[in-house]
Amino acid sequence: MKKTLLTLALALAAGGAQAISMTELLDDGSITVGDKLFSNWSEVYFDSSDPARTVDTDNIEVVGIDDGGDYGLRFGISNGEFNVTGDGLYAYLDYSFGFSVTVLNPNLRIKDNSLKLLQGTIQATGDNGFYILENIGTEAEGDDLGTKEVEFSWLDVSLGGPGLIEELSDSAEFLPQSEIWVTKNILVWATGQQETASLQVFEQRFSQTGVPEPSILGLLGLGLAGLGFARMRRKA
Repeated sequence: MKKTLLTLALALAAGGAQAISMTELLDDGSITVGDKLFSNWSEVYFDSSDPARTVDTDNIEVVGIDDGGDYGLRFGISNGEFNVTGDGLYAYLDYSFGFSVTVLNPNLRIKDNSLKLLQGTIQATGDNGFYILENIGTEAEGDDLGTKEVEFSWLDVSLGGPGLIEELSDSAEFLPQSEIWVTKNILVWATGQQETASLQVFEQRFSQTGVPEPSILGLLGLGLAGLGFARMRRKA
């Protein structure tokens, strides 16, 4: 069977030279981008079809994005750390990690975030690809604020699939928060021995909104009080 390589290669964001390895972040490290502090990094889960396999977090580089748009992080995977070659049955790598995002500016709040796949390769045969499930919560490993999913994969029509699955970006909106917790579950898989899936780069950004001025809140309160008084008069 002819092996065809499908490559995902979107433009990378410019700016934001600060970079740190996942190893450093997991060792009580943090990264600050603009007014966003990314801290409390932890590994949540790991599993693989290969019992001898581990994840070398030195091969995961985290870069702060500060390019004039929303602040965020770009994750670069090197040395084939998230490559999986099929074993004739079902080979996979399943890895989860989490962190918190805190707004350092007291006048701003996070109101949504996005997740986007940028680089990777799959093969247009059989069943192979990569997928990220992300939960956003008000506490570690929570999902009360939202869930996102992105995927780049191939599932043959002969196997009951659509061929190419290309869901490269997703976003979630929520009520403004001064701090959120993010948990990512990354799955890379391949079936046939001629199939290799490789996740290489993904990024996410965090949109923000201003906190209403106290005077505005006061006027809003007076307006609501006046509305209540008017209703009472009508009842009378």
